[in-house]
Amino acid sequence: MLSRRYLLLVLLLFLAGCTPQQPASQQPKTSSNKFTVDGIQREVALKQPAKRVVAIGPAAVEIMFALGSSDLLVGRDDYADFPPEAKKVAIAGTYQGPNVEQCIALHPDLVIVQFEGMDKARADEWQSKIGAPVAIVGAITVKEAGAEIQKMADWIGRSEKAKTLAAPLAKPTVVNWKKSRAFIEVGRSPLFTAGPNTLVGNAVEVSGFENVAKVRGYQAYNLENLTVDNPDVYIVPTKKSQAETLRELRANPALSKLKCVQKGDVVTVDGDLLLRPGPRLKDGLARLSRESLKLANGSKS
Repeated sequence: MLSRRYLLLVLLLFLAGCTPQQPASQQPKTSSNKFTVDGIQREVALKQPAKRVVAIGPAAVEIMFALGSSDLLVGRDDYADFPPEAKKVAIAGTYQGPNVEQCIALHPDLVIVQFEGMDKARADEWQSKIGAPVAIVGAITVKEAGAEIQKMADWIGRSEKAKTLAAPLAKPTVVNWKKSRAFIEVGRSPLFTAGPNTLVGNAVEVSGFENVAKVRGYQAYNLENLTVDNPDVYIVPTKKSQAETLRELRANPALSKLKCVQKGDVVTVDGDLLLRPGPRLKDGLARLSRESLKLANGSKS
């Protein structure tokens, strides 16, 4: 079985090849449709709240459950695993997007696809083939993640339920202490990182760190450049402990040369709490903020 870290890297590689966001010159359009537009400014053509929903993307599936709407969920992607009950839902796609044939068989009246950097043409093609509205949610900031929880709730008629759920992300706490310079690893072999214009990169900065990698999207990162960057802290989304992760980094011939690794300034955070723009993102932010404050005060993580 492929490891979760390997699957994550494959996903990020796929995302890196997509259009990172809509052109800056494209202004959000105003829609008379009370169900608004999706994350890439496409109108969601619903005449009434959706009753049969396919959600593609672990965070989109998680949001459906958090909204108390699992009864509306008829399909999911094969990576979605939280809450555990999600695994009982029929599979209708992968990290690459919905499976057209599987979706048609489930007769959805809405397909929600959570995908950073999705382009309009691909979404329109899925919609044409499936024969149901396809709505894209692809937050690249914490604030957008909160807004998209509210949008999803609007599409399924659970608007009131979303307010409490979205609030911690819609108005994230802004830290005011001295920011440590951080590198965030999203893949190690090869080394991959997340730039400021990604959900992960933005979450790191909202939590009180300065991202040393000034790249666009998710990209491979040169080890020599990382050595020159000399980050204060090395952040790893993982389910492993900080001690185990530090041992692995110190056993790596290249990464062991980093001063922050030598000093033990390594921060771990459960990847599911940081990489998924759902309700638990607030917990990932809280974890990083605590570590950021410790470093600002001169304490070890």
